[in-house]
Amino acid sequence: MSEPRVFDSAGNPIHVGSPVLYGATGTKGFITEIMSDEEGTWALVDKTNLYYKPEILLIIREVEEKEIKEKIFSREEVGERLEKEKEAAPTEMTDVSVESGG
Repeated sequence: MSEPRVFDSAGNPIHVGSPVLYGATGTKGFITEIMSDEEGTWALVDKTNLYYKPEILLIIREVEEKEIKEKIFSREEVGERLEKEKEAAPTEMTDVSVESGG
């Protein structure tokens, strides 16, 4: 069985392997499957593992992978960060905004 002919929101053909953008959330990924059922045609995006209607996707040039690097903090850096958090936290709790039921 051949892949159904489907098109993105700009009329570009979508195929398995196409890099796409789902504009509502900014999700970018690659099409891993295209299928049709009684409700229409669907394209599976690898990043979310969700099916989308092809007409709401947009073909893009490429999907950029954000490189995640490990950051090592010194004991002093951790201490400084904790001090800043402590200073920013409220020192006392009040009941000014507490209302009782009646």
